[in-house]
Amino acid sequence: MKDRASLWARSSVVLSLLSFAISLFGFNSVTIALAAVLAISLAAISLSRRPGEHAHQAVYLAEAQKLSQTGSFGWNVATGELFWSDETFRIFDLVPTSRPSLGLVLKRTHPDDISAVREAIDRAANERGDFSHENRLMLEDGTVRTIRVVARGMTNGRGQFEFVGAVMDITAQKKAHTELERSELRYRHLFSRMPIAFRQLDASRLVVLFRKLRADGVKDLGAYLDSHPEFLRTCMDALTFQEANERAIQMFGGGVEDYIGRSMADTWKERPDTFRRAMESRYRGETNFEEETRMVTWDGRVVDVLFTTARVGPINDLEVSLVGTIDISQRVRAQQKLQQVQAEFAHAARVSMLGELTASIAHEVNQPLAAIATNAAAGLRWLNRPNPDIVEIRKTIENIVVDTRRAANIVARVHGMASRKAPGQASLSFDEIVREALLFLRHEMESRNVTILHRPDPSAPQVLGDRTQLQQVIVNLAINAVQAMTQAGYDDRRIVISTVTPDAATLCCSVEDNGPGISDDHVDRLFESFFTTKDSGMGMGLPICRSIVEAHGGRIGAEGHGTDGGARFWFTLPIAVSADSSDCDLPAAT
Repeated sequence: MKDRASLWARSSVVLSLLSFAISLFGFNSVTIALAAVLAISLAAISLSRRPGEHAHQAVYLAEAQKLSQTGSFGWNVATGELFWSDETFRIFDLVPTSRPSLGLVLKRTHPDDISAVREAIDRAANERGDFSHENRLMLEDGTVRTIRVVARGMTNGRGQFEFVGAVMDITAQKKAHTELERSELRYRHLFSRMPIAFRQLDASRLVVLFRKLRADGVKDLGAYLDSHPEFLRTCMDALTFQEANERAIQMFGGGVEDYIGRSMADTWKERPDTFRRAMESRYRGETNFEEETRMVTWDGRVVDVLFTTARVGPINDLEVSLVGTIDISQRVRAQQKLQQVQAEFAHAARVSMLGELTASIAHEVNQPLAAIATNAAAGLRWLNRPNPDIVEIRKTIENIVVDTRRAANIVARVHGMASRKAPGQASLSFDEIVREALLFLRHEMESRNVTILHRPDPSAPQVLGDRTQLQQVIVNLAINAVQAMTQAGYDDRRIVISTVTPDAATLCCSVEDNGPGISDDHVDRLFESFFTTKDSGMGMGLPICRSIVEAHGGRIGAEGHGTDGGARFWFTLPIAVSADSSDCDLPAAT
């Protein structure tokens, strides 16, 4: 009997541990039964050890039950007797001195599960086969636990049928599984119902390709693609679709089943450069990538999209990618419309500005015309002499030609400012642009008693831009300064235009006056459309300046009070390649 009890204890504990492990892998009851036979066999073998070892081993087995939260039990179907291990008592929240019984089991069973537990007990007693059952317990303090019971049936030496089984506390696993199911359901709902085109990609083949490259010592994918351009197409073919949501099907076409296994190559016909940057991002181990680009649908349409991708998995082993695309075609068209409207406003502003500078333009044109008339009269006098002086006549004619060209250049500049021609990019000397703009302003400045100083940077390289638009920026800023000083009633009016190169890639121009300056409340709003501090202003001059500067790859800003107390406007332009630049620091105006 002592050996029999030891056999039962050992076999039930080993069965408990094996059953717990097996349950984690989801094996069926047949497998559990086979494990039970193995457990009993192992326990029987252990009986051959010395009797003094039993107590020591029992301690180990008890600790193992606590660790796995798996108790063991025996149930003699004929007598109704139950034998529980200490861990089984703990799971049922009972003291080990309690007498286990089927009634006690039902008392601890959750009210909603009592009927199912009774049916399971009756079926086990009648069918006398291996069984597995899962139900909830309701403890005295209201705590709910979920258990799984597995058992193996056998006949003892007296011919009585009994079960040896395990009771596992799977509350934590059940909760984790429920949360996992909820998380999966949330993901499914987001994937299918979000108004964003989601497509899930199988990147396992791409991962293999990248591992091979790393094994070959490739560290920079960009450099590798430069020397092996065909590898980009290999990467496209290695990425295949696993599934797509309804929005993706609406945007790109096809059906749900059509996406499975399809390559991404066709999608990137229009912008393979975006795909290349995405691959370089993946190779660097980045888990996300985003870019505005253009993608090709299955029926050949080209769509403007915001492309994003999230790679799921451990770093450098991202075998699943979730690709999201948002159709931004309407936004792109709206931006194009806005740019067109801005161009219309800029043209209207130029024409309006030319109207304000009519006196200056007339003065500029009048000077060469007056010189032409003077030289022509002098030439006639030289001809009317008894002995015409051919040398002097030649000089006067040469002067007429020079003044004629001068007048033609003035007219051409005015025509260029008033024309609606599309902006053209050319390599220009910015200080020459400033000097030409000042020719428009000379008479205006003289009539309003304004001194305008130009401080060029002789070492400044040329910039890439449109001559007419950049002239408009200079003229707008200078006219604003003149009007601000005039409105404030200042007698001493001075404007300083300075040019510097703060770094090798950036040129900065500053327009500063000694007028009343700009209040701090207004500085942040100066470049808003229709915001103005002038009595009769439209509020479009500075927004147009900003759009012109930003279209050239630069930045524009303002300070309410410069070195001389007046307003200071500055803007940057790229010299060769567009580069980020900070506010430019210029020498003080004196």
